[in-house]
Amino acid sequence: MFYRKDAILAVVAGILANAGFVLADNTQSQGPLSLTTVTADAVAADSGPSGLLMQGLDKIGVGDPLRKADINIYGWLETGYTFDARHHKGTFITPGPFNHEYNARDGSFSGGGDRNHLMLNQVALCFERQVNFSPDKWDVGGMVEIMYGTDSNAIHANGLGLGFNGADDRFNPQYQPDIVQAYIDVNVPVGNGLKLRAGKQVNFMGVETIDPRGNAFYSHSYLFAAMPSTLTGLVGFYPVNDQWLIALGFTRGWDQCLQDNNGSSIDVVGRIAYTPNKQWSAVLNFASGPENNFDSSHYRTAIDSILSWQPTDPLKLGLEITYVYDGGIQGDRLAGFTHAYGDVWGSYAYGSYTINDYVTANARLGFLHNFVTANAFNVWDFTLGVTVKPFPKDPIGKNLIIRPEVRYSYAETNLYPVVSGDGSNTRFFRDQLTFGADVVFSF
Repeated sequence: MFYRKDAILAVVAGILANAGFVLADNTQSQGPLSLTTVTADAVAADSGPSGLLMQGLDKIGVGDPLRKADINIYGWLETGYTFDARHHKGTFITPGPFNHEYNARDGSFSGGGDRNHLMLNQVALCFERQVNFSPDKWDVGGMVEIMYGTDSNAIHANGLGLGFNGADDRFNPQYQPDIVQAYIDVNVPVGNGLKLRAGKQVNFMGVETIDPRGNAFYSHSYLFAAMPSTLTGLVGFYPVNDQWLIALGFTRGWDQCLQDNNGSSIDVVGRIAYTPNKQWSAVLNFASGPENNFDSSHYRTAIDSILSWQPTDPLKLGLEITYVYDGGIQGDRLAGFTHAYGDVWGSYAYGSYTINDYVTANARLGFLHNFVTANAFNVWDFTLGVTVKPFPKDPIGKNLIIRPEVRYSYAETNLYPVVSGDGSNTRFFRDQLTFGADVVFSF
């Protein structure tokens, strides 16, 4: 067992080193198909582990003062590889996103041409003071999350990071930094406790997250691409009781931060979460407001519903249904269209079965209809994978997960481009088959 552990960790360290970083330390990652955004307990904040980084700070005398102040510092590293069965270089495709590109061919949501070579998707570092709901005391906390890697270039918010509205090539260079989150939490002691979050935060709609620890797969669903990456504004979360939680707020818009693509227009976001017991949970998310460039009169409205069921301890099932309507997406002045509506809708089913402490099997099946360009198209998508924890009981090794997967997508039209090696020719196909795997290490 000792030699097997050393051998695997050595291989992983080599992969991470080739991706531009060396192996670091971590505590725990969220389990596969961890629909943490569904449960009322996890709606308002993502808790980070007090892990290996904090243990390292203990050794220099810093960890204990941070803990006494309820401050936690943690992070994770993700690197992966996706192999395209057609062997050729491909350009990215955008089957549904509104404000950010998503490369469905590989495990990231970064720019095109990322298949068939190793990528450092994310190295993230979080500084957090978590604020819990309290009916009898004021409390202040918050989070700053910074990231570097190929994923960063696809989630830049307007006014924060490299270009957003065509001013810069946001995919060059491929590896970029980003401030993913920077917000302040305040608990207001009214009722059961009201948590107010002000600043830049990850979007809370959808099953899948930017943080790879909360996902079952390396790659993302097409519905993930139809949602914003981050929101900047003020959102309040209130637990009505043990079963119900509501959230309501306003933001500058989808992926807007220090600048706004349509002036001072704001949108409204909200959530209703119902968790009747440990087996069932249901969530309804919504957002509405003007989102298009230089257009404050046409609204985009998104409705995202999620249902999760855990019939037995090892088995988790989830269903997400999403509809997004935009009254002016095809009227974007930068794109040169006249005003016309567009919409995206679809559904994804998830399944996860924990075989033992080492292996969890995952499945994802979905459909997406896209009409945000001149021509509509439909896509079917199926992914199978496993989450492997080679050393679930080892103090360091338990923080390592490996997620191989196979993904097949089929479109009703020739949708998937493949570029020849010299870049002189592009062919389009109705389907694509990819094999991917990533390594995630939390610290």
